[in-house]
Amino acid sequence: MANTGERLVDRTESHARTSPSAQSVGRVGLSKAEYVSRGHDRQACCREKFGYTMPAHRVREIARLAIRHGWDIEGALRAVGMPPPSPGLQYPRITRTATTAVLQHLWRTTNDELMGLGPKPVPLGTFRLLAFALCSAPNLSTALARFGECRSALPGIPAVFASSSDGATTLAIDIAGFTEPLDLLADVLLALTHRAINWAIRRPLCLQRVDLPHRRPRGNTDYHVMFGAPVEFSAPRAALIFDSAALSEPIVRDQEEVEKFLRNSPSGMIAQFDFYSSHSDRVRRIIEARLGGRRCTADEIAAGVGMSRQTLRRRLRDENTSVTDIKEDVLREAAMASLAKGDETIAALSERLGFSDPSAFTRAFRRWTGEPPTSYR
Repeated sequence: MANTGERLVDRTESHARTSPSAQSVGRVGLSKAEYVSRGHDRQACCREKFGYTMPAHRVREIARLAIRHGWDIEGALRAVGMPPPSPGLQYPRITRTATTAVLQHLWRTTNDELMGLGPKPVPLGTFRLLAFALCSAPNLSTALARFGECRSALPGIPAVFASSSDGATTLAIDIAGFTEPLDLLADVLLALTHRAINWAIRRPLCLQRVDLPHRRPRGNTDYHVMFGAPVEFSAPRAALIFDSAALSEPIVRDQEEVEKFLRNSPSGMIAQFDFYSSHSDRVRRIIEARLGGRRCTADEIAAGVGMSRQTLRRRLRDENTSVTDIKEDVLREAAMASLAKGDETIAALSERLGFSDPSAFTRAFRRWTGEPPTSYR
């Protein structure tokens, strides 16, 4: 297991050094006004084509946790038909089904719903009891209060504190008892809390801000996908901030829905990633949909997101990217995924990705990674 985790760390660190796109500026730290001006589109959240690529820094954090806790990563990968990591193998885009299967395997093998990350073990079935206890609450405010009452009997689960002032509610998670790196834990616990609320009230809880107690990671990040709200780093707490009016939102899930949700967990949580979508995410989806066919022009992409080419350029500039950068990123990921699988020749791959000939593809690949495509087979 340690070898698997070490290979994951080595692979992502090597990728971060050699890939320009891995060092691109992340899309967080935007002001509230910028988020409001660009708006949010709620996408269908139950697509299997999850389309999420985990940033290298997060893969490294998970790999180091796997080493420390002896997680059976190889067994988890085998459970979803994925090969163990090896030098030069690009980590694939993550589907909801694969992520669900991996987490379910780790839950079973650790016999802990926090996989050993909490101050005390959380036995399997704990969150099931909590879910049934909370689903009968009339509204979000009551559910949060009930969680506090239940939590006193479940010391392995972090405490959650809600406070309201000037029309805004701060929902803070106490991670003081955790000994693991606070950056990953704060991110994951806040994201899971947000998604659980989204699911319970059957609508996205629009956040005004997210407070994280760690510094902003270097390189590409995924906070725009996780929260769809401005993020304040190096904050004194891990917290979600939202309009206090949301506390009166009714809990609309019955026991049958809770049972189905738990049976498929954490698939429902992962599906919530599509509640929010930045302009760069929407452009990416358009480009990905056209892979293998005629390449779409910048004007066609702009029309696909419902704005002029000039407006789209400004919106993407606000997110520190461009249509060209996103195209390059999509092509790079598609190329690495194909090379890792090894079932497509270089000539066929270059043609499918729209390159004039294999040599043009090879030059582009060297520009992306610093190595020839043959080194990734």
